[in-house]
Amino acid sequence: MLDLAIVGATVVTPSRVALADVGVVAGKIASIASPGALETAQRTIDALGMLLIPGAVDPHTHLDAEMFSMHTIDDFESGTAAAAAGGVTTIVDYAFQANGGSLVNAIEKWHSKARDRSIIDYSFHVALLDPSPEAIAEIPRAVDRGVTSIKIFMMLGFEARARDYLRAFKVAGDCGALLAIHAEDEHLIGFCTERLLAAGKHDVTHFAASRPPLSEAAAVRRALAMTELSGAPAYFVHLSSREAIDEVRRARVSGRTVLAETRPIYLYLTEERFLEPNGAKYVGYPPLRSAEHRDALWAALADGTVDVVATDHCSWTLERKISADRFTRMPPGMSNLETLVPMLYSEGVAKGRLSISRWVDLTATNPAKIFGMYPRKGAIVEGADADLVIFEPNRKVIVKACEMHSRADYDPFEGFEVTGWPKMTISRGVPIVTDRKVDAPAGRGEFVARERFSPGWRSQ
Repeated sequence: MLDLAIVGATVVTPSRVALADVGVVAGKIASIASPGALETAQRTIDALGMLLIPGAVDPHTHLDAEMFSMHTIDDFESGTAAAAAGGVTTIVDYAFQANGGSLVNAIEKWHSKARDRSIIDYSFHVALLDPSPEAIAEIPRAVDRGVTSIKIFMMLGFEARARDYLRAFKVAGDCGALLAIHAEDEHLIGFCTERLLAAGKHDVTHFAASRPPLSEAAAVRRALAMTELSGAPAYFVHLSSREAIDEVRRARVSGRTVLAETRPIYLYLTEERFLEPNGAKYVGYPPLRSAEHRDALWAALADGTVDVVATDHCSWTLERKISADRFTRMPPGMSNLETLVPMLYSEGVAKGRLSISRWVDLTATNPAKIFGMYPRKGAIVEGADADLVIFEPNRKVIVKACEMHSRADYDPFEGFEVTGWPKMTISRGVPIVTDRKVDAPAGRGEFVARERFSPGWRSQ
């Protein structure tokens, strides 16, 4: 007998959209059958008229993190509650190396943050901030522990230690790690910022000018040269500009293994938001761009240039966002884990910008494949974890911060009307959210040790 049967839904995967019933045993997908053909189950959920999709995999979150000597407002409990409420069943968070510290110690520290709090499954990247010989030598150990991606920030003293980073790239590539690269050129940003501050242009209305699209594209070019020389695969996080996307396209035409991610704020918001009262609440790195860049990102989602949409969830209170006296001191990031899946459906699928299969590809299947979790995650196939979302495609929801599960007291998409929202989120066969109500104990989430990056991930 099945533990759980979900019947009547339209099952959506990157390769299939069809009516099917799905059976679950011991937290795994046990059977996928034509309507009415499943064996009996202890519990049956009637999902007629709804979509059944793989739980989303968000490979870019910052929970219980410290920036600007402040801690983000969401820890692994509140952050993963928000994720689950929005149909995300797995996250990959960033473990930060301490200055002069060990990569393995950073991973252990993040384990201690997550293990008793996360309500969904999780994994880690490790951020290499000090590429010392000792830290570089630890990269294979991190990979052996299932942490198979290394974060590189190109605007935090990167140029002064570029040769050390190049050594790290080579070791990472040799042991099957993927480089997750934040591409912004620190010297171009520094030059622009100095000129603005010298002219007395301190407020958030000048923030976008301090980090122009050119600074992103230049960093992408630089990283592409370094990864070509070292043989390391590159995954560019949260790309925001047409120029950066064009660099990725050119590299792929030449046969390079280059992957790209963008984040929701660049798809739904533009730089005019900085003119609003309290415009600092929209500050993120890179900044919001013009409509030209937004439209270029939508085109890149549709044509396959951008592989993943991830949130870069990094939440603050409104007071912390707006209290700084200049744009260089405004903490970057915002809460958006809960809206990742429904808003991409609403703005992408419902408005005809994306196919329904492409929506699932961008939020679940591609990140699971790229980050070594497929087909355990991101798939509706027999033997996969039963991480599933029953999605109501016609449900209307107005985004209101007071109804969200993040501890942030504002939402960047406040007032957006969203068409389509999760009815139920199921994690390893257990319903943990129903009708936006989270019912799951802290600490039920499990660490996912990931496989090494495969250059042939697209064909998996």
